[in-house]
Amino acid sequence: MTRTMRKLVAATSMLACTFAITPSAYSADAYPTRPIKLIVPFTPGGGVDAMARLLSDALTAKFGWNIVVENRPGAGGTVGMGVLARAEADGYTMAIGQTSNLSINPSLYKDITYNVAKDFTPIASVASQPMVLCVLADKPYKTVAEFIAYGKANPGKLSISNAGRGTVGDITGRYFAKEAGLDILHVPYKGASPAMTDLLGGQVDAMFASAPTALPQLKNPKIRMLAISTTQSIPQFPNVPPLSDTLPGFESASLTGILVPSGSPQSAVDALSSHIIEVIKSKELQAKISEQGNVAVVGSAQDYAKTVKADSAKWSKIIKENNLQIN
Repeated sequence: MTRTMRKLVAATSMLACTFAITPSAYSADAYPTRPIKLIVPFTPGGGVDAMARLLSDALTAKFGWNIVVENRPGAGGTVGMGVLARAEADGYTMAIGQTSNLSINPSLYKDITYNVAKDFTPIASVASQPMVLCVLADKPYKTVAEFIAYGKANPGKLSISNAGRGTVGDITGRYFAKEAGLDILHVPYKGASPAMTDLLGGQVDAMFASAPTALPQLKNPKIRMLAISTTQSIPQFPNVPPLSDTLPGFESASLTGILVPSGSPQSAVDALSSHIIEVIKSKELQAKISEQGNVAVVGSAQDYAKTVKADSAKWSKIIKENNLQIN
């Protein structure tokens, strides 16, 4: 073999080694190379949508990522999560999931088009959204105890709105009615905004609103907030007592996080998780999340996976023991 041929063979071998070694490292370093879709399984303007946009803006501001928010509402969030389950597992589609579509609806409906454990890979926790029991201020009940007493004295006459069938507000309302021994008409809407609008208009008597939906009404003289579904009061609602003060042990919240389709590249999973955790740790984003009525939660992919599993077990038990059904 001539000297020229030996050099050519050596150069070819080095080039082959380079291509054999570097693709995964290059992919990890270069990710993302195109826009990332963030599916929001609820209508624009609601608490989950607002949180998703805060996260999207934070990732764009800090890392220059291009995040495209896509609202895919319907069926208590199950439509959007079904879209995620069928999306290409390439690391460029994620969704903001929460308690209703991950932990409640799989125990309520038989026709769910996804399997949480099999179809999704958790990425990171984002926040917790408590629920607030809101009524009109001109009503005769000023406390949860008085609301329950009124409901028992007037069976079937109270109505309570929610953001949609199978949402956390819906099931919290049903759980509350069961625990309090009340006969209440549950009125689902296509989103939190119209549900709150009809409460303000007097078309319904009460609403279990997510904290972000309730917060803008905190100083509204037309609204009285009877209780919050945490076991302790939170800073955003300092004068709103925990519902557990009246119904011991009662607790409800929407636990929110990011997921991608199962089988997504590990390099993308790791990049998404680490970058999302980094922005959620920032005081600036935590302050914005708090301003909306949420409680920021910093949790890794493993942490969020455990949260979803525990939350699913909790709500499955509540639904079964209380015979909660969507008619």
